[in-house]
Amino acid sequence: MDATERSATRGTSSLPRPPRGDRTESLRAWLFVVCSVLILVLFLFTSTLVRRLSEEVETTSRVLARFCAQASFPATRDAGMREIFSQVIASVDFPMVITDIDSLPRAWRQVGLDPALVPAASLDSIESGEAVSPVIRARIEKVRAKVAELDRRNRPIEMKQSGTGARLGLVHYGDPPVLERLRWMPYLSVASLALVFGLAFFGIRSIRTAERRSIWVGMARETAHQLGTPLSSMMGWIELLRTRTEGVSEGGNVTLPRAELEETLDEMERDVDRLSKVAQRFSHVGSTPVLHPADVTPVVRQAVQYARRRLPRASGEVVLRERYEDVPPVNLNPELLEWAVENLLSNALSALDKRPGLIEVSVGKRKETETVEIVVSDNGRGMPPSEQKRAFDPGYSTKRRGWGLGLALARRVVEEYHGGRIFIRESAPGEGTTMVISFPT
Repeated sequence: MDATERSATRGTSSLPRPPRGDRTESLRAWLFVVCSVLILVLFLFTSTLVRRLSEEVETTSRVLARFCAQASFPATRDAGMREIFSQVIASVDFPMVITDIDSLPRAWRQVGLDPALVPAASLDSIESGEAVSPVIRARIEKVRAKVAELDRRNRPIEMKQSGTGARLGLVHYGDPPVLERLRWMPYLSVASLALVFGLAFFGIRSIRTAERRSIWVGMARETAHQLGTPLSSMMGWIELLRTRTEGVSEGGNVTLPRAELEETLDEMERDVDRLSKVAQRFSHVGSTPVLHPADVTPVVRQAVQYARRRLPRASGEVVLRERYEDVPPVNLNPELLEWAVENLLSNALSALDKRPGLIEVSVGKRKETETVEIVVSDNGRGMPPSEQKRAFDPGYSTKRRGWGLGLALARRVVEEYHGGRIFIRESAPGEGTTMVISFPT
């Protein structure tokens, strides 16, 4: 059973996906939206909580004002009633000052001054116009200054006598210390969350920068590798021609058999074409390539032909099988697609760990998904699930001297440039690997 038939029994899960670049941009957009929604929800939640606490403080103050009005303010000068007022105000956890109709503070709480430091007799003396000590007067002025500060924040609540409606005084109140701190919570929460997301984005950016650096180093190595083979071949042909001139006197003629000369010229022309192809491939990196409808079979055949020349020379060591079916044309760039297929073939060749090695290449149309598939299978070392997840990551390689760029470039060519999909259909340690390039029709 060949690679395509074997893969057909694996189900129909290989549906086309959008290009990886589009998925990445979509993921970033969704991540930004989710972060914005979280920040907005957190801000609204804390703002609502602070508003409710403020309303509770105002409600408590109004209840206390009504209580004072019912009890009648003059009664606060009664020792028993004063004790009741002291107990009520002592239970308040926010700044509060009760003043009479002459704006004289009569009771207070959490204003930075202990009420016990101002005797009730001193307050009565001030009300009757008698002199008090400068220390006591300074303390009362401090409370009055606090009253003015509280009024700037909250409008005082008027106390009126029940029945007559006579004005008895005012209740001046502020916000609890915890509420003051909570007012900053929406902004601190948003800032903290934004900082976390900022650090996350910075970390992702740092990782991407490191990946790009690795990719550029790998690209340099890949360029040297791609150029090295045809250059070495041309240097060999030049050296061969140079040996033909040995022993020939200066000005003498050098003769070559026609067949040998034609072979040499054909090989050198092939090497020049290879150099031109490499230059064209790298010129497409980072730019938008031109795609046009074409049959993938000639492109795959050319890649296989190039890989066949790189197979071990010993007879039977590695067998390369091909099978092509009639398929509809797809939008492609021949130079880039051939590069991607070459990388799959190179990866399959390097994975062979037994002899005879077998690589199968097929082109066909998958009926279940109506996609054109290029399938490359080998009987090499195979990959466990952990390696399969990272096989296409830039910089990841199981080879000692590998840069992990071949499959990453192949994925970029197939998914970002051609809108196709490249994936591992099946792989198991010791049983080989089947990789697929899929194009929608």
